[in-house]
Amino acid sequence: MKTLNITKLLFIALIYYPIFGFSQVLTNNTSISITKTWTSQPSGYTYPINILVPQGAVPQGGFPVCILLHGNGSGNLSNLAGPPMLSQQQFGSVLPCHILVAPTGYQNSWNICAENSDAPDVEMIDDLVNILQTYTNVDTNKIRILGTSNGAGLANRVFIENTNAGIDIICSVVSHLNDFQYHSGDFYKPSGVSVPSSSYCGYDVVSNPLSSRKYLSISNTNDNLIPYNGGFSPNIGATFLPAETAAHIIATHKGYTGSILTSGTTIGTGSLEITEYSYLFGDVVHLKGSAQHQANPTQKNYITDYFSDCVTNLGIEENPVVKISVHPNPTNDILNIKVDTSLSGADYEIYDNLGRSLFAGKIKSENTSIDISLLSKGIYYLSIGGYLKNVMKIVKQ
Repeated sequence: MKTLNITKLLFIALIYYPIFGFSQVLTNNTSISITKTWTSQPSGYTYPINILVPQGAVPQGGFPVCILLHGNGSGNLSNLAGPPMLSQQQFGSVLPCHILVAPTGYQNSWNICAENSDAPDVEMIDDLVNILQTYTNVDTNKIRILGTSNGAGLANRVFIENTNAGIDIICSVVSHLNDFQYHSGDFYKPSGVSVPSSSYCGYDVVSNPLSSRKYLSISNTNDNLIPYNGGFSPNIGATFLPAETAAHIIATHKGYTGSILTSGTTIGTGSLEITEYSYLFGDVVHLKGSAQHQANPTQKNYITDYFSDCVTNLGIEENPVVKISVHPNPTNDILNIKVDTSLSGADYEIYDNLGRSLFAGKIKSENTSIDISLLSKGIYYLSIGGYLKNVMKIVKQ
């Protein structure tokens, strides 16, 4: 009598899981276990995965999900240098309407070429997306990948190599395409383990990225790790394409037939000023800034808007991460703000779609009212607490 091995049984269970109706809801306490083995780690590495689910009712179709990929050496554990990806200083408050999922790579890095890790991280992301799509409170067609620095390198690998149509947005923060990933007029992926001593680090198989995904890249002209105008980075051990060229290449792959954009739209002012280069009605966007090797508040504001899934049904816009509510929203005149006591006394600002600050003030208590009757009809952004980026979209009727 033949027997099925446990791997096949688990695979069958995952595939037929929706049919048999074993519904499950993703929560902050859900344990997702993904273990991978490779030559130098034959006993396997199980990726720690942190999850943050918005409070409140599940929207029709489920919550969108953003998988957050940390930079090299950062990780998502409390004992590591640098704030975790779910923290307020990073991206915990940028996407309040998303389920946020933050895995930690082997030795706190992701395998692009010369990192400490040779782990099959792209395979891990494939598995993670497939697992997330089995939860009933997840929108299976709105899985987003946002990576910063080394994590942006992995986000670019996912853009190039992954074929799951449920991933609809890739956001690469301070690491644009390198010449491993794109050379000789094509996108590439490695046929095996990436090897720094090999030509193009072993990226030797032509890959055809899905053209259905939106792509947002963020790079800075004064980045001391990733050269904005392209070239070799001794700190990374890779040669990068010029940031604006990389965005044009991706837009061309998606069907754009024009020349590279040489001018863009200015958003924000002073040190927070950025330039937007938008292709294909926003399907591919590059943001140029001067925030060194990080995203500044204007760039983070843009991410919030680009992902644009904070839909409210009761006229109350909420940020569940820091317990902020704004109502009524939309409004004709008075905007009522209720905050956690920790934000009492914090500064607030209201910006327009171009990132221009229209007026500012202080949150005087747990309940504060703002008169916006003089504003024209449209969409605005309320920022509370300065750089911590407690940003919420408001609508003036």
